[in-house]
Amino acid sequence: MAAISNEILIVGGGPSGLLLAHELLRRRIPVRIIEKRPGPSHTSRAMTIHARSMEMFDHMGLANRLEEVCLECPGNIYHFPQLSEDKCPRTDYRPLPTRYPFYYKTSQNDFELALRELMLSKYSIAPEYQTELVALKQHAQVATATIRHPDGTTAATEYPWVVGCDGVHSFVRNAAGIKFEGDTVAVMSMADLELKSVNFDDRWMNYYFNEDLFMNCTKMPGKLWRVYMSEPTGNYVFAKDQNKAYQEVADKLGIGFEVGRMYWQTAWNVRNHIAETYRAGRMLICGDSSHVHSPSGGQGMNGCMQDAFNLGWKLAAVYKKQASETILDSYEHERKPIGKQISEGAMSTHEIVMGFGIPPEDRLHLTREPGWEWRTVNLVSGLSHNYRSVSNLPKNLTPVPGPQAGDRAPDALLIQEPKRRIYDVFRRPQFSLIVAPGTATTDVVDIGATVRDEMDRLFPGQVSTYLIINADSTDPRFDFDHQSLDELDEFTQRYEIGSEGRLVLVRPDLYIGMACLPGEWEEIVQYMKQWFLAPQETGESRETNRKMSSL
Repeated sequence: MAAISNEILIVGGGPSGLLLAHELLRRRIPVRIIEKRPGPSHTSRAMTIHARSMEMFDHMGLANRLEEVCLECPGNIYHFPQLSEDKCPRTDYRPLPTRYPFYYKTSQNDFELALRELMLSKYSIAPEYQTELVALKQHAQVATATIRHPDGTTAATEYPWVVGCDGVHSFVRNAAGIKFEGDTVAVMSMADLELKSVNFDDRWMNYYFNEDLFMNCTKMPGKLWRVYMSEPTGNYVFAKDQNKAYQEVADKLGIGFEVGRMYWQTAWNVRNHIAETYRAGRMLICGDSSHVHSPSGGQGMNGCMQDAFNLGWKLAAVYKKQASETILDSYEHERKPIGKQISEGAMSTHEIVMGFGIPPEDRLHLTREPGWEWRTVNLVSGLSHNYRSVSNLPKNLTPVPGPQAGDRAPDALLIQEPKRRIYDVFRRPQFSLIVAPGTATTDVVDIGATVRDEMDRLFPGQVSTYLIINADSTDPRFDFDHQSLDELDEFTQRYEIGSEGRLVLVRPDLYIGMACLPGEWEEIVQYMKQWFLAPQETGESRETNRKMSSL
């Protein structure tokens, strides 16, 4: 007979699994993470952390630690053979409207270590290595997982939910019967190695290519370089002597460096696949288990972690019975289109640098399409990802300017010294309701205080209400932790707060839930009911509604 556990089982201890575990643990959900690898990885694999992910890590309290194990990269240079370097196309991330106008280069092993240290320090939780899922079935309201332990013994346990963060060959996805269709689009090798006689700007990601060869080179933290190599035949990619293969490809591309000691190297088939669905009953899939694509642009790990960031707060609410299981459908509805965008964006860059058989001069036009650089930078950084098309809003809302429902919530500096940002306000595992009175201070603050009380009553613990005011004074209805002056007017400008004021609801994953005029406050209650179960209204709450309607 199977044992019974109240934990959520996460299969896979990579970035997606670790991040999902963190999001559940910070909401006091018990988790178990199993990983069949013998121990923590010592190889770098994925290497880029983009702006939207850094905003997420700032929210989690990990950004400062990551800055210590990363190098800033301003962007990519595409070295077309017929162009001098100053004429080569670039994707420059420095103009991005974020605190992180660049992307970080880091070794995945160092990055995963930082995530594990965060979980150990906060929750005393770590992945269980040499622990493998060998059977998985579901029935009624549980999934039964048979797990092989390090000593070779197996045991069956019933879990309320099982999430597969176990990669492209996902056991969970296969057990759930979820199709994973797509194509192999290239073969690729990558290595961490020493280089000599480097003559390109090592801050940037440098793409070199001709009709038949591709190589990508950049400096990593420490003494090593990351180099990717691809070609259509596999003769170089799968050559026995990889030092020789890398040197020959570099020489043929005219890069000019000398390959030194190789510390780590791997080769693989580059796939472009996406899962048919992200959930089957009590089984969910996340990260590479649900979509995988060309590494061009370095979006893979970032998109996978954003999947986990989206899923975590929803699964926590369902586990606590604060929400219906139906909100888990929104995980796929929101993230699958993003997975497709990532795949399409990766393939568009792939066509430029690995469009083998097509002369590079015939690919150059792809970089000269109007808006190509800005569109690419916003997409790859994750800042342009949004849920606008799948946002479910109350009908008859008055349109308001500023970030729309489903858009990324932008950061803004509220107070110069000591610094306080709007992202500091959002750094909590809840929805954030921002009350911004504009110049209509008294009436809007009255509404804000009563809406706060209504949120606390209907959705206890799910909404934190915060007052941002232009006047240099405090309001006694909001305590020190729940109000701030918009000293620089930056929040007012970025959120386009009009003189009539605004209510802005921000989701736990830093996307706009909805924004409305203060007089339409009741629509926020209706919006929240799509996420959380609210108790039946009492006579007292109807009286509150009557009073609010008169404001």
